[in-house]
Amino acid sequence: MPKLSALARSVPRLRTGVFIATAAGVTLCIIVLRTSSAPASQYAAPPADPVAAVAAALRVSVMIEGNGTYGAGILLDPAGGIVVTNQHVVQDMHTPRVSAYDGRTGVGVVLAIDKERDVAVLSVPALVTPELAAPRLGDIAHLVPGEEVFAVGMPRKLPFTVSRGIVSYVGREMDGERYLQVDMNINDGNSGGPVISSRGEVVGMMSFIYRRSQGLSFALPSSEIARAFPSRIPVLPPKL
Repeated sequence: MPKLSALARSVPRLRTGVFIATAAGVTLCIIVLRTSSAPASQYAAPPADPVAAVAAALRVSVMIEGNGTYGAGILLDPAGGIVVTNQHVVQDMHTPRVSAYDGRTGVGVVLAIDKERDVAVLSVPALVTPELAAPRLGDIAHLVPGEEVFAVGMPRKLPFTVSRGIVSYVGREMDGERYLQVDMNINDGNSGGPVISSRGEVVGMMSFIYRRSQGLSFALPSSEIARAFPSRIPVLPPKL
């Protein structure tokens, strides 16, 4: 269907022209509309596929349980079995049990923590997956209020639950850190899980919510996770 393809690549642009003519003593004003095709590069790319983005996020999401506590995490380095989560998720766990979306389960060992950012890095040998690509970390500076985002977590012990919401505020400063504020249904058990854009980039890690409120959820930007552990977190360039 070559004609349809050509129409999809360009959008008509109207051009106007004004001509004056006189006939039988009557002056006529004739407006002529012409169309021309603008280059495709001047128009925004089609929207990303959110279903594919969520599917990719599920493959790098993990659930973490132990000693009566539960939460989520991100398999940021599948080839090395490296997981990041909130420090408050694992701080009281003696032997964190970490489960992947494909059903594999293993014991995690805490390698490092950053209390200020509330981030912990775990090694989970049972989840080493060399064939699985590491997730791309997105920059929250590229997000805008109203943009759709998704989260994966374990609310109320329901593993791999996907939530959908929108960006409320980019770079909300709280307690000396900047967070991505999202309007999203978040509950206990979502801590440590990924927040992803519709382009499939991990833009943050769900960190906390305001109690006795609705839709006030905050994620630590991915850039802060990488900054906390630069030698342990592989950083891939964002998709263009």
